[in-house]
Amino acid sequence: MQGSISALVPTYNRSNFLREAVASVQMQTRPVQEIIIWDDGSKDDTPSVAAALVAADRHNQIRYFRSENKGKSAALNAALDKANGEYIWICDDDDIARPIAAERMASALDNSDAGLVGGRHVRFSRDAASGEKKFDGTGYWPDLSCGSVIRHMLEDIFFFQNASLVRRSCFAAVGPFRTDLARSIDYEMFVRLGTRFPIDMVDDILFEQRKHDGLRGPAAHSHAADQSDTVWQQADRAIFSQLRDVLPIGFYAALFETTRPAHALRAGLLQRGCVFARRGDWQTALDDFEAASRILPTEPLAAIERDIVVRAMAAKHPGAEVFQAPMQKRLREFGRSNSVGREILSVLGRGAMWRGRAALRSGDAVRFMRIARFCLQAGIRPAPASSPHVLSERRRLMPEAYAW
Repeated sequence: MQGSISALVPTYNRSNFLREAVASVQMQTRPVQEIIIWDDGSKDDTPSVAAALVAADRHNQIRYFRSENKGKSAALNAALDKANGEYIWICDDDDIARPIAAERMASALDNSDAGLVGGRHVRFSRDAASGEKKFDGTGYWPDLSCGSVIRHMLEDIFFFQNASLVRRSCFAAVGPFRTDLARSIDYEMFVRLGTRFPIDMVDDILFEQRKHDGLRGPAAHSHAADQSDTVWQQADRAIFSQLRDVLPIGFYAALFETTRPAHALRAGLLQRGCVFARRGDWQTALDDFEAASRILPTEPLAAIERDIVVRAMAAKHPGAEVFQAPMQKRLREFGRSNSVGREILSVLGRGAMWRGRAALRSGDAVRFMRIARFCLQAGIRPAPASSPHVLSERRRLMPEAYAW
């Protein structure tokens, strides 16, 4: 049976983009039952633009609400309270949905037990002179042919709200958007949803993400576009530091399939360490790597475990902490702990080599020397023979994994 769709469009001072964003939702090949525009106290002409959209709406899809400025989370929570659809589609006020988006996502949910479905996007900007769109690809996108979607999501966000459709019942189960966060509210919610419900993906470009030079974020915490990487990295690190005490290590172990629970636990600890390393939190990551090395301490890492450790060095945002003297000392001690500790350190060294090459290409001699010193101290060695015991990544978690 086909579920009904509510599109939520939170907006703040983007009247120049709002018409195009709403029009793209109205032109879906699978009709959207309602479009809720929530004006978060805009100071521009958003009220008059929204009034014109409502007046021109022949199908009575659009409902417009306005409140004082409290941030995107509060706007989304208020809009969710008004929504009637079984499926919720959150559409940013400056992006453009492609016509097939609702159809592709809703069809996937209609025929699945997933709580949410995601898809691709493409970035674009407008040529200042001609007004033509200039497309710039998707940006970061993982290899989804291996591992579960939630494992990839824990390592880095890669799909966004405009390219996701969520069952309203799932939002009700995990609770509202957090109003105490200035940024990364979509990522934090995706992690909450994805650790409680399965995620399905559709391999289509579902929306066009607008890149522009205006201020980003809520009014009280706005930042320029060229500051985005630093701002979002800091926000993600804060979110995951809180998640550590909430999401049990058993969930990470459930990402893997093996006949030996101890092996799944070791892989789960390595995976959690990888997640925190990619946030730049190497002290926390090494806590998990050390704990992993004490499980099956004489058994070499499986190939999948080595891949996890390599990914710890492959974050979008290069961390500097691991290459600083205090962490170097701790890593040296860790490498002397046992054979698995030595192997983990060696694999980290191999993972760091490409960062050294990148620093050399960019002419950053200081960073290159720090990374080179790290690689030398890691004692990069040929990988020992992998464990003969089978360890694999689950593409889809067992239902009990979500019941934590």
